[in-house]
Amino acid sequence: KYLPDIFRMCLSGADVDLLLLLPGKTTELAESAGEDLQAIRDRLETLFRIGFVVRRMEGEDRYYDLVNDLEPSILPGNEIFKRIDQSQQEDFLDLWDRCFEEELVGSDGLTGADEPQLRVIPIERTIPMKWGEVLPQESLSSIIGNAKKLALTECSCRVMARKCDNPTDVCMLLDDFAEHCIERGSAHEISINQAIDVLMRCEELGLVHQLNNSEEGGYQFICNCCSCCCTVLRGMVLLGKDFLAIKSRYVSSVDESLCMGCDLCERRCQFHAIRIEDSVAIVDQDRCFGCGLCVSACPTRALKLVMVRGPEHITDRLLKKPESVFDDLALGGR
Repeated sequence: KYLPDIFRMCLSGADVDLLLLLPGKTTELAESAGEDLQAIRDRLETLFRIGFVVRRMEGEDRYYDLVNDLEPSILPGNEIFKRIDQSQQEDFLDLWDRCFEEELVGSDGLTGADEPQLRVIPIERTIPMKWGEVLPQESLSSIIGNAKKLALTECSCRVMARKCDNPTDVCMLLDDFAEHCIERGSAHEISINQAIDVLMRCEELGLVHQLNNSEEGGYQFICNCCSCCCTVLRGMVLLGKDFLAIKSRYVSSVDESLCMGCDLCERRCQFHAIRIEDSVAIVDQDRCFGCGLCVSACPTRALKLVMVRGPEHITDRLLKKPESVFDDLALGGR
């Protein structure tokens, strides 16, 4: 319903004709289009930068395919907005927001994988070490420290939804995915210390850490999410789509003798899992995702995370890491 209008705003008729020829090598596409090779190269690179196609090298030629997930590919960065009149940019974002609200999350359009695509990761300092060692898959400091490359990009959900004042420059990319987005111009490289600073800033703001639910070596991004804008959290909290993300292994628990009923935890909870009754915080553990936001801010240390799920909750549900960024992002692959 909405994608045709979105395409009309950012693609020319010639762009569409070229996209319909994909997938293929540059030389093949130039021959099919009956155009000059360099002209086709330039046009494909423009489509790559604005997020409609992905590419890889095959011998000495580049092979292009349509991207399989347009919103997080197109919206970060400013390249796409160079093609849209400033007076129409808000309309463009409104179309994206309605598309996701009504046609993807609202209609179960994000289902299809054997397991959810994202996992909630607790704030690391709130994880109780007495319960055992933190798993590698839930230690963001280790994941960031082991990454070969880190990059920062705009949160496509927050750019699209515009429902809060939280910052947009908080989505971290890792390894090959970071390299891909840097090459496109939609992200810039950051250091480990800068990445840790981003995490700490997001924790202070009350944003939930989420990681793509992949085997080690397949990590692509760390999101820092709010339930008003994030497609996944919004789908779960507002529309009851519980399949979109996996809970952590923990839930929050209250020591009533220490709680002073300040309601800070209630205000920070993105999952509406905490309420104040008779000046005491009450946690709905069925709704709690174990993110640690309430624990990290409690002034009396009345809240703590407790383990309620074993390692298999994570290790038995990981999605297989993709062979390459191209294979993960391309619509058809080869």
